[in-house]
Amino acid sequence: MGKKTKTIKIKNFWVVRQFSNEYNPVHFHDGHVSGVGYLKVPKFGNSKKINLKTNGTIDFINGSKIFLSESIYNHSPKEGDVLLFPNYLMHTAYPFSAKGERRSFSFNAEIDKKIANVFSK
Repeated sequence: MGKKTKTIKIKNFWVVRQFSNEYNPVHFHDGHVSGVGYLKVPKFGNSKKINLKTNGTIDFINGSKIFLSESIYNHSPKEGDVLLFPNYLMHTAYPFSAKGERRSFSFNAEIDKKIANVFSK
């Protein structure tokens, strides 16, 4: 858009600790920009013979599947990953069957309101 952000304010910041079979249901966030970073990630190998693509992954969901456009982006997290996304983007963290802990941090931030509102002039 050719605009420079002068203000970034962290509204919320939290740490999530999850263990085998725990997950976060589909949701969205507050603010303008949200993020998730992975501090600890167990090996998400499937303990069962069923191969689940979603085992321990995160999905970002937008709209519906249409020609040449997927509505879901699936990401398999690794330690050190930091993902930024618009606050309104629906997402979910799937459960995993491995032993161990998935530890992540999340945050919501506000940026200059004139830049955040893409419909303003």
